[in-house]
Amino acid sequence: MSAATRPEVLSLFRSFLRASRQFSSYNFREYVHRRAKDGFELHKAETDPAKVQELIRDARAQLTVAQRQAFINSLYAKDRLVFE
Repeated sequence: MSAATRPEVLSLFRSFLRASRQFSSYNFREYVHRRAKDGFELHKAETDPAKVQELIRDARAQLTVAQRQAFINSLYAKDRLVFE
């Protein structure tokens, strides 16, 4: 990963973590958090610039979906679970 894309990837990762905290449902919140963490961990050693840019594009699209779902989830919020 080039030095120019590292801040971009870190920013994208932090955006995923912020999006996961927007879910009122524990299960959705943990799923998005785990999915983001696993996805970034899986591809952290990628060095091909074209592949990195493709992964960034895919991650942005998935982030948009997660943010949209967090908003929809907030519209239909239920009572919190006991362990929350």
